Amino acid sequence: MTTTLTKPDQAASGPRRVRSILGNQFVGATLLAVLLAVGWEILSGLTFVIPSPVQTMSVLFKNLTDAAYLFDVRVTAQSVLLAFVIGTAVGGGTGLLLGLSHRMRMIFEPLIIILNGVPKIVLYPVLLPIFSLTGSKVVMGVLFALFPVLINVSTGVQEIPRVYWKLAKSVQASRRQTLVHIIFPAIRRPLLTGVRLAVSLAVVGVVLSEFFATRRGLGRVVLQSYSHGDYPSMVATIMLLITISFAISIALWQWERRIH
Repeated sequence: MTTTLTKPDQAASGPRRVRSILGNQFVGATLLAVLLAVGWEILSGLTFVIPSPVQTMSVLFKNLTDAAYLFDVRVTAQSVLLAFVIGTAVGGGTGLLLGLSHRMRMIFEPLIIILNGVPKIVLYPVLLPIFSLTGSKVVMGVLFALFPVLINVSTGVQEIPRVYWKLAKSVQASRRQTLVHIIFPAIRRPLLTGVRLAVSLAVVGVVLSEFFATRRGLGRVVLQSYSHGDYPSMVATIMLLITISFAISIALWQWERRIH
């Protein structure tokens, strides 16, 4: 009798726990948003550089109805998407190879550590004449995005328990079967963590590049707004970039938690 009563209680506790966690997260996010809005409003009264939240939102909605501004949004979004896809693919593939091969790690790991420590933006003057205006900012976004994926995947592969490899060997799994059924499931969390970081860093790389040399893009909008003293438009564009990056990161983080 005790067993039959315990199982439904345990089964019901799962959804209740999930609802409790989601409720706490919502309350925490709401409180944080209120605190940020209050702090923003206070700062806007202390300096003319920072517009009020209401003024910023008004300018942002106005910009989003402007065809030229939407074209800049599309240019930046396309570059970020391309940089993210290339960076994730290159970083994931390289990290997989390094994780599986001790010899490759011995050869290339010091170089990767050095390159990851170099401020990527200092390479932009070198990339610009090689890849032109459009290509150079994509390459810069790739350089920002690939390292978190590479490092997380490489570390995740190295930390796969040995029993998994013995299991693959005992059932005579092919390389493809080992990759699909053992390696990918085992590294999915570090892979998603790297991907989540890569999204934000791809945005940083592309927008930073647009500050220096580009004809269109949101980075150029921010720079021109600053040069003309149009601080509401500048802050509105920055908030748009932050909001999009934050929303994507939160979505990936929730997915990461769900599959764990």
